[in-house]
Amino acid sequence: MNDTTAATTAVTTWGALTHEEVERFARDWYRKLDIHAPPEELVAMVTTEGLAFDLPEGVLHGVAAFRDWYEGVVRIFFDEVHVLDRVDVSQQGPQALVKVQVNWQARRWQAPAPRSEWIGFDVDQDWVMERSAATGQPVILRYVVNALRPMPGSPRL
Repeated sequence: MNDTTAATTAVTTWGALTHEEVERFARDWYRKLDIHAPPEELVAMVTTEGLAFDLPEGVLHGVAAFRDWYEGVVRIFFDEVHVLDRVDVSQQGPQALVKVQVNWQARRWQAPAPRSEWIGFDVDQDWVMERSAATGQPVILRYVVNALRPMPGSPRL
């Protein structure tokens, strides 16, 4: 069974992703990022095949690259707070196209700096999501950071 067939089967079995499911997923996603949840909890929220994350630092492909990225950022950023401002969902076949606006504030420490620094950004993202054929749960297939707009007084990323 190919990815499209699996996604269509998941939609047929469980139905298309609803706005409420996607918004609940997004809130849970950011909560897990804020508390630096174990990598396995975030890996369970992404597809196991064809995953792509388009981030300011480059494009990541696959679960192993995503895990490596996540394990790296939790060593740099702390006291994170993500505030979800907007989630818009539209359907395209078995996939949900999601526009996300989030405010992200954190502290970061970059060696050998003597102190951490505050950073804050308004972030515009696009996600492509579908239901996992195995679990029926929402998963991210593609995650694109379109814009990181620094808040007043914030240094660049």
